[in-house]
Amino acid sequence: MVFAIVIQNVRNLRISRPLGICLALILSPGTLPERQFAASVKLPHSSVHQLALSNGLSALLVENHDAPVVSVEVWYHVGSKDEVPGRTGFAHLFEHLMYQGTKNLGPEEYSDYIIRYGGLDNAYTTEDMTVFWETVPGSVLPVALWLEADRMRNLQITDKVFKNEREVVKEERRERFDNQPYGTVVETLYEHAYTVHPYRHMTIGSMEDLDRASVADVQAFYDKYYVPNNAVLVIVGDFDTAAAESLIERDFGRLPNGPGPFGRAARNIPTEPQQRMKSVARVDKDVALPAFVEGYHMPADGTPDAYPLRLAAKILSQGESSRIYRRLVYEKQMAVQAESEGNFTEDPNLFFVMVVLNPGYTQSQGEAEVAAELERLKTEPVPQQELEKARNQVLRDFIISRQSDQSRAEELGYAAVVLKNPNLLDAELDRFLAVTPQDIQRVANKYFVPENVTIVEVSPKTGAGK
Repeated sequence: MVFAIVIQNVRNLRISRPLGICLALILSPGTLPERQFAASVKLPHSSVHQLALSNGLSALLVENHDAPVVSVEVWYHVGSKDEVPGRTGFAHLFEHLMYQGTKNLGPEEYSDYIIRYGGLDNAYTTEDMTVFWETVPGSVLPVALWLEADRMRNLQITDKVFKNEREVVKEERRERFDNQPYGTVVETLYEHAYTVHPYRHMTIGSMEDLDRASVADVQAFYDKYYVPNNAVLVIVGDFDTAAAESLIERDFGRLPNGPGPFGRAARNIPTEPQQRMKSVARVDKDVALPAFVEGYHMPADGTPDAYPLRLAAKILSQGESSRIYRRLVYEKQMAVQAESEGNFTEDPNLFFVMVVLNPGYTQSQGEAEVAAELERLKTEPVPQQELEKARNQVLRDFIISRQSDQSRAEELGYAAVVLKNPNLLDAELDRFLAVTPQDIQRVANKYFVPENVTIVEVSPKTGAGK
């Protein structure tokens, strides 16, 4: 799972957490007629109440009284794509800084409050957003909301705090990227696959940019993006909607809005030109086995082509019986790892194919086998049983991701911020179920073409791995 770890380190994939029971036996492929398998399970439904404050904050509330807990999430619509060359890593840096003290709280006191009340909290950053969340007993909702409102505009960025957290982030980069065998391979892929779009740089940022950054730089970033009119507040769990609205108005309504506007034009994010030629980069690294990563440009999440591409990824490499894994690992015994997945984001991103080869095999041999599987996807309709299996996997993920308040809040925030429609929390499943074999063929022929791919081939340095 070498590359799986690398990809997870590069960015937070939109994944469903493994919560609750496994539905694999209930939804085994071939047991139900086409499109009838969804009716065999009770699909969760979320009644979303929306609240808009005068300062631009959007709040989404879902009551769920199954357990006496509530999950609160603040989705700031700012990620690494909002950074400019020479100033990368700021969004991820704020994932750390937001815990280091406000006008009212000292460093680390935020989490101390949450833990003291029996709760959990954490945060993550991606290309498109920065998310802070806490799950607490329902009675502690007023405390959680006050804490989030406090750090939204009262953060204290001192020189000492900034320098300490900068070193923490730099060490995180060393641990997760620079010191991992294949840790910087995907970073190399993005550097070659993108020319102008800020997806070209990683969310973690660079050592050089972090060293050049100043307190004034990060303060300006905070003042621009960590404001009510660039945030979505999500609350899911055991609470009363009317009471929660009053708390939101009390704690967040008094906060001044930011400079805005925050549309794509205002963010000045350049559009990546269409790739016209296959690109191959070759690197030597201190690794034991040769490997390669292919990146095909693909559309943004939520677009019509995203759904057949998601199913294609499951067909190609979801589990050991999937096509690419079975071909390269079992049948050809050419690879120790083979997988594919799409990095679906707000703007067009990459569809990955990642392979670690066995000794004695070359990257060109592995690439030829991958090309053969992609060609089969283009020329032969996916058999109905195989398509049902992929749909079942999506349905399983859909149900599991809604079994906890925290994971349901995460899906709701994603629908609102990235997909631009909170109602897709429930409705998006229909888009997957409507995908046909012809849709998968169409997107395969459209995107899995030589002129649309960037490849990074990794070769062991002489003596590496000995």
